[in-house]
Amino acid sequence: MKYSGLAQEFHQLLRSVDRISAGQAAVCDWGEAPLTFGVHIVPKDGLYRNGRFTFKFSLHDQYPQYPPRVVCLTNIYHPNIDTVDEYEGEICLSLLDEWQPTFTLEDVIIGLLFLLYHPNLEEPLSPFFEPCMKYEEFAEKVHLSLQGGVVEDYVFQRNQVDEKEPVAMVTRSANQEPVAMVTRSSNQEPVAMVTRLANQEPVAMVTKVTNQEPVAMVTSVTNQEPVAIVKSKGREQCGRLDVLNLR
Repeated sequence: MKYSGLAQEFHQLLRSVDRISAGQAAVCDWGEAPLTFGVHIVPKDGLYRNGRFTFKFSLHDQYPQYPPRVVCLTNIYHPNIDTVDEYEGEICLSLLDEWQPTFTLEDVIIGLLFLLYHPNLEEPLSPFFEPCMKYEEFAEKVHLSLQGGVVEDYVFQRNQVDEKEPVAMVTRSANQEPVAMVTRSSNQEPVAMVTRLANQEPVAMVTKVTNQEPVAMVTSVTNQEPVAIVKSKGREQCGRLDVLNLR
């Protein structure tokens, strides 16, 4: 694929990834020529709920004639992802094995979500697994691994996203002093809450704007009146935002 075609598909992915993943995936760590980039996935449900898993995409210079190489950078207890052996995060995903030039990057992200929601115990890639493992035993070990436990003599780092974990800080323009933090909303409607650092009192909520320009609207908790808009700062720093006062 020529650079223009790749750039077009990549920018389409940036616009659509939140929608196609139901708010469970985000693109990060890309450069001017997006031949490599990262994808964070945080499942909302299933055995891997609230775990944060980072995948690295590397595109062939003749993509989409050849599939992207996708590896998992996060240690995970999963039968179809091997992050602890010599395979460097190899993933067993049929979509990549049966690749067609009509497939897209969106399809791959949907496939990764499917893999996290529907692990295949019958055809394991990871050396941790035998085809005869019972689902109940598997589910218990997944939970233990996400909590930072020891599974099959391997120590996993705790991997649980706190729903109240700050996703952004609101700072004063004059001195960059933090005055509030933006935290995830438990049901994603609103997308996030803006709370005071001093007492955690909600002062505004962040809701999505349908056309993504601006990215979000900050409205007062007390009267739902818009107080600011949130715009993307630019693709060189994933997740950095401008907050523009409406008053």
